[in-house]
Amino acid sequence: MTKSTLTPLGTTLLTRRTLLTAAAAGAVGVSLAACAPGGTSGTGTKTLKLWSDHSTEELAGIKQVVADFEKAQGGSIKVEILNIADGGQYYTKLKTAAVGNNLPDVFYVRTFDTAPFATKTWTRPIDDLIQRDSTEVVPDDFWAAQTAQFTYEDKVYALPYDFSNIGVYINKSMFEAEGIPLPDASWTWDDYYATAAKFVKKEGGKQTRWGTTLLTADWYMLGVFASNGGKVFSDDLTQCVINSSENVATLQAMLDAMEAGAAPLPNATPAGVDPFSGELAAMYIMGSFATTGVRASVDGKFDWDVAPLPNGSTGTRGVSCAGGGWSIAGSAGDVDASWELVKALASPAAQEILIVEPTRSVPGRQSSAEQWAEQAAASNEPPASIQIFVDQMKTDAIDVHYPTFWQDFQTIWGNQIGTLGAGGEPAAILANVQDETNKLIARS
Repeated sequence: MTKSTLTPLGTTLLTRRTLLTAAAAGAVGVSLAACAPGGTSGTGTKTLKLWSDHSTEELAGIKQVVADFEKAQGGSIKVEILNIADGGQYYTKLKTAAVGNNLPDVFYVRTFDTAPFATKTWTRPIDDLIQRDSTEVVPDDFWAAQTAQFTYEDKVYALPYDFSNIGVYINKSMFEAEGIPLPDASWTWDDYYATAAKFVKKEGGKQTRWGTTLLTADWYMLGVFASNGGKVFSDDLTQCVINSSENVATLQAMLDAMEAGAAPLPNATPAGVDPFSGELAAMYIMGSFATTGVRASVDGKFDWDVAPLPNGSTGTRGVSCAGGGWSIAGSAGDVDASWELVKALASPAAQEILIVEPTRSVPGRQSSAEQWAEQAAASNEPPASIQIFVDQMKTDAIDVHYPTFWQDFQTIWGNQIGTLGAGGEPAAILANVQDETNKLIARS
């Protein structure tokens, strides 16, 4: 099993999705051909099934990539696309199909899925294919951290789509109005909470403004804990070790900020109102994949930008990354045709269509990331400092791999961390997460 040391990896690292589900709910089926997966029509045309988990906007790009792929294949391969924008529905359908031995030939996966899917043989290792076509694939162009996250027991199971990390979104107009200096790369978590406290406003005994919203998403917190010297899993990824004094201190700082009003307590902000775009909070911790959504929701109401995550007590930023990619089902009927589709979806041309042009998330290719940053700068659209997401991946990313029990850990973490600020104490939360996770591991 691949180990996780949760230590900075220098310049080798740089990606998405469990924080935000796609914008539209429900399933959108795009039938480009009507045959069985991996099948052949009466004319000899091969038909592949492709499933994805993306927004309506992203789906348009995927359809374009697929159309270009079909054209390049001279009509010898047709692709049926099923897009399920709701993440929960997508994974429910995917797992149901896997149990029924009815997976599509190619499907979208997250880096979180590598170990659990590989152990169930839902996905096929592609090392042999990468090696065979290395000149075309250029595997060194992918972020090393994402390749590692798509690796289980020394075998690679997907080619990257995107790779995300987290930064701090800043309402520059609010900072300027209050005469508060904008943060720079040297700031610490203590600085962050102190800055947030300066924006607190109350009217008639009721709080009307906060300094920041907090983020407690599981994969993001791996980095925050690491920046303060804490670990979540044992090095061999067989146990949860989250209950430590370092991690308790990290959660206590978050709780202190909530109780001081620097960050909202659960349900403190008006329902249906985004605190950042609604100008209820000066800062917003969120991922590189959220830039397009923030542009749309802010819609020119104020000036905004992004700042790097604060440094922890270890003097490091501790940025955890996660992303998505394309896998071939272990049951795929035509591996060669499926591989051609995967290569097309992960190609530089596809990266340009899917990520560079809309400047969303961060591309899974390092060369495309540079193009992405140039495109973002030339667009004159906020955030002006979008390069920080690439810089963090190069200099601050931690070596993190997701264990086979990751999905169960996610559920346990979500249930427990939801009590922070609602009566749950940091030490009790972490003790419960560790105990429940390890009991589950022992039963499996």
